[in-house]
Amino acid sequence: MDKDEKIMREVQDDMTKLLIKYQNNPLVSLAMVLKTAIDCYVAALGEEGTEKVLENAIDSVKSGQHSIFSPEMMKKSLH
Repeated sequence: MDKDEKIMREVQDDMTKLLIKYQNNPLVSLAMVLKTAIDCYVAALGEEGTEKVLENAIDSVKSGQHSIFSPEMMKKSLH
């Protein structure tokens, strides 16, 4: 596992812990995670760059890469 992959997995684990902490309000918690991520992308990439990221995310969802049971999701997950 390279440094970038290790960092991504650690962030994923920290975010999962945060969502578990607020599991009584799952959609509110997820909405805030998404809003914060989008705000960070806009700050880093600008609005046009963020639009491209979001378009890629939509394509990724439509192609089935984010199904709870997809082999790719299971491979990347720490859990």
